[in-house]
Amino acid sequence: MRRVRQLFLMIALMPACLLAQETETEEFTSDLFGGITGTDILPKGRLQWETYAFYEHTTMFGIEADTWSPNVSVLRYGIRKDTELMLQGAWLHTTDEGNNYTGFADLAVGFKTKLFDGWKAVPSIAMRGLLYFPGGENFSYLPDNFGFQLDLIFRNQLTLWCDLGYMGAIIWDDTPRPTTFWGAYLDFKLSDKLVLTLEEDNYYYGPDEDEKLQPWASWTISYQVHPRVELGIASDISLRHIKNYFNVMIGVAWQLTSH
Repeated sequence: MRRVRQLFLMIALMPACLLAQETETEEFTSDLFGGITGTDILPKGRLQWETYAFYEHTTMFGIEADTWSPNVSVLRYGIRKDTELMLQGAWLHTTDEGNNYTGFADLAVGFKTKLFDGWKAVPSIAMRGLLYFPGGENFSYLPDNFGFQLDLIFRNQLTLWCDLGYMGAIIWDDTPRPTTFWGAYLDFKLSDKLVLTLEEDNYYYGPDEDEKLQPWASWTISYQVHPRVELGIASDISLRHIKNYFNVMIGVAWQLTSH
C-alpha cells in the first residue's frame, strides 16, 4: 500500500507542476476506473490518459489472494466529433497462497462512438467495442484467445445536480459462452468540481456456473483540480461476499492536449 500511495502522489503532482492555468472551451469527460462509462466523446484531436493504482484483497471461494497494480491505464484519442479510439492495459502482481504472479492484463484496443445526443427524456446513447489480446503460457493474466466486449451505453440528466447512466454489454473472454453485463449509476454533483458516483453492476455467467449471477456495487469520488485534470478515489463491494472482498483505487484522468 505504501508504494501505491507514493505512486498516486506522484501522479497527482504531475499535472499541477506541468499545466499552467488556462481556460477550457470543451467540457471535460472522464471514464476513470472503468465500470459503466459515460456517453461523452473526446473532442477531435484530443489525447487523454486515464490511469490508476489499486490494491485488492479477497477470500472469496475459499482462496486468499492479494493483488496490487501500480498502473492500470487507458489512452483515449478523439478522431471525430462523435468517435474516439482507445488503448488500454494493466500491470498486476498477485500473491495467492504462497504463489506470486506478475504480468500484463486487459490488453485491448477499442472505440466509442456517440449515436444520439439525447433530447428531453430520451437519453444520450453511445456504443463501445473492445478487442482483447491473448498471451502465451507465460502470461498469467492474459487469455489464450482473442476476446471482445460490446457495450450499449445510455445517460439521462435528471436534474442540474444528478445524472443517471446505465449500460448493457456482452463480454466474450475466453469462456465457452459470453458473459452478460448490465448496470446503472447515479452522479451527484456536490459542487462545480466535486462529484459522488454510486454504481450497481451485474454479471451473468450462465446456467453452468456455481454462482450464475454476481452483483457488485461501487462508489467513486472525483475532483476536477484543473480544466483538463481530474483526480479520483473508488472502491468496489461484492454484494454476495461483502466480508470477503476489499479494494481501493486512486487515479487521475489527464487531458494531455488542448486541441
